[in-house]
Amino acid sequence: MRSLSEIETAVKRASRAVGFSWGNSEEVGKSIRQLELFGFQGIKNLNQYYKDKATKEFEDLNLISEKNETSSRCLLSNYTWY
Repeated sequence: MRSLSEIETAVKRASRAVGFSWGNSEEVGKSIRQLELFGFQGIKNLNQYYKDKATKEFEDLNLISEKNETSSRCLLSNYTWY
């Protein structure tokens, strides 16, 4: 079992490795640490996000129309939130 500090550090480094800035990587690390602290599966979901990041258009801001309605596809349909 890893400590919360180790989880935060590993997540920060992994986030930086996939292309996030240091500031965003720190925020991701803190967020995953908090999820794990409260018993949620933060690391598991983050790993799945990083695997899907290359193939899905998570960062395409054009997915929301002018009427503020999303397209027919759901961005988080493959993720399990507990």
